[in-house]
Amino acid sequence: MVRKHCIVRAESLFAQQSQHANSVVPDDSVAALSSDAAPAARLIPDDPQADALSLIREAGLVGMGGAGFPTWKKLEFGKGASVVIANAAECEPLLAHNIARLETDAERIVSGLMIAMRIVGASKGIVAIKAKNAAAVASLQSALQTAVQSATHSALETAQGNLDLSVFFLQDRYPAGDERAIVRDVLGTLIAPTSIPGEAGAVVINVETLLRVHEAVVDRKPVATKDITVAGLIDGSGYERDTSIVVYDVPIGISLREVLAALNIAEPGPDAQLLTGGPYMGNAAQLDDTITATCGGIMIAGPEIPDPGPVGIIVCACGASEERLKSIVAAEGASLAGIELCKNAVRLPNGRLKCANPGICPGQAQAVLALKKQGATGLLIGHCTDCSNTVMQIAPKLGMRVHHATDAYLRAGDEHLVRSFRKTEPVTARG
Repeated sequence: MVRKHCIVRAESLFAQQSQHANSVVPDDSVAALSSDAAPAARLIPDDPQADALSLIREAGLVGMGGAGFPTWKKLEFGKGASVVIANAAECEPLLAHNIARLETDAERIVSGLMIAMRIVGASKGIVAIKAKNAAAVASLQSALQTAVQSATHSALETAQGNLDLSVFFLQDRYPAGDERAIVRDVLGTLIAPTSIPGEAGAVVINVETLLRVHEAVVDRKPVATKDITVAGLIDGSGYERDTSIVVYDVPIGISLREVLAALNIAEPGPDAQLLTGGPYMGNAAQLDDTITATCGGIMIAGPEIPDPGPVGIIVCACGASEERLKSIVAAEGASLAGIELCKNAVRLPNGRLKCANPGICPGQAQAVLALKKQGATGLLIGHCTDCSNTVMQIAPKLGMRVHHATDAYLRAGDEHLVRSFRKTEPVTARG
């Protein structure tokens, strides 16, 4: 279903902090800067690539979709790529701020896309978005048409004839916004878990990051604010109960407590749960935690539904971590029967898990049966749409209850739980 969302501009909530934010670079962005960064004024005036890259570097911009990798480094490494893909998947349920920005600020996002294309030398720009976001798609298509018809753009300061800008419609499933899933679906190339989009000739950048690229290069603004979504148990806010509250330009460094207070949202009670980020990949949070450059949202949920246990865990590379899953089992009051990995999970040398083919699952029967043998009467998963589908095809037939890591937050946000049956087609990895 398509959620409604209302938009609140942070300057109306945090006037003093916003004024301060416009004059400083946030502390957590300093790591993205280098002491030898050359001021833009010292660069050759007719070198727009170096000028833009330096401005992005000095602004302290990092990937705002969650990864937090310095954007200037991504663009520097991406030089020679043939395509820049704007990631507008709004991958996690409940989150809405990227789609809201496309509805209201598509021209500036397209400007950021074109700046990124110019820096890496790409001839093509593609915006990957779900067709269900009709208002955002209409705004985006209008902005792209304007850019192509004008064949020039003030952000680039040079003629940009024969612009190849287009929209690609993603399937409405999780994790559509994973970088490797984006490259696979848009370009038809599945890169290895240890690879980056550059191996397919692509650079993938989140749409809010592209908005901040525009602000860094055109407006000369440092990164000091973050768009977020506040969703779940938002009683007292005064906004429609069935909406996500999108807050533009929240000052980085402000506490979650201050955000909720400004929105008139009652502080979560002792049995409630608080998460920063989305329901799948978010992290448990406290009210005094602060908004960072990679914080996508504040989610508030009620307690987990009790389970008599024992409960077994299947860890998916696309979902909640093993630690978070264990904490949910504890919150359910159940004993832990055992832990299995999703069949698609690949453990990298650094210990992190990556999915062999994000969102396209080979089956979970082996893991489900293994946990059944270990005495599990219930399962807890954090799986993608396809993996959840395969678990639901076998576990209930074995008399096993199934819980998903997102359940409490989706219940709080009046969303459908992740219990899906949907056919997907495999994509073969590039050799």
